[in-house]
Amino acid sequence: MWPPQRSSSSKAWCVRNAQPKPIYVAPFKTEPTRWQRPGPMNLDDWVNFYKWCQVNAVPIERPPIPRVNAPPPTYEGIPSMQNPPKPVGGWTRCESGGSAKNKENQDIFCRLSKPRWHRAKYQPPPKELFPYRPRLAYQPCPRPESGRPADKPKVPCCFQHEDVEAEFWATVRFPVSKSACKTMPSRKDCELSKPKTMPPKPHCPLPPELLDVPLKRTKMSPLQWRAHLRRLKFLSQPSERMLADLPCFCDRW
Repeated sequence: MWPPQRSSSSKAWCVRNAQPKPIYVAPFKTEPTRWQRPGPMNLDDWVNFYKWCQVNAVPIERPPIPRVNAPPPTYEGIPSMQNPPKPVGGWTRCESGGSAKNKENQDIFCRLSKPRWHRAKYQPPPKELFPYRPRLAYQPCPRPESGRPADKPKVPCCFQHEDVEAEFWATVRFPVSKSACKTMPSRKDCELSKPKTMPPKPHCPLPPELLDVPLKRTKMSPLQWRAHLRRLKFLSQPSERMLADLPCFCDRW
């Protein structure tokens, strides 16, 4: 079966939409209205324009509106205040408690606000007492040491001279803790108290056989060998400064 042939309109649509999208798009130009004129204005047009502005574009000067202060309101001017309502004597709504319907609603609210099942207040059980506490480890209980922390020294507000201030801070003494006098420093404390040495001590000791044995030489790659030859050639040449200091014997030959 032969495929259906496309009509001329569909073929034209395909040809029109198969073209590449143009990069430059012409800007849209608005056509002048019937009030506009194409091209620049001439001298007569400008004269007519300024005449029109002097008539229609000038602000209108209106006379100021006089302000009249209105008189204060009186009972005669307000009809609702001519006969004010008289207060009802004897009782008020607050004293009477409202109507019967409000009382009924209040009773319903009070009944609904109460819990359906009443329970007594929770009373926690008394704490268990342990009168006997045996000391399993025969060591003194940890207690805060008396005199610690030490009181801050009383520093005067100002010093007359730098030597006086230096002497004051040199003679300041703090009480030493008794436990500090009895304690024994650990090996790490002694190591940290010493000044830092360079090079630093390695974390893990190195084996003694690797200290004297030189490192194993590796074979150069072709790129490394060419760079090595290039360096040797450059280092074998004499210095330009030394060549400049030598006398020139070119004229003798």
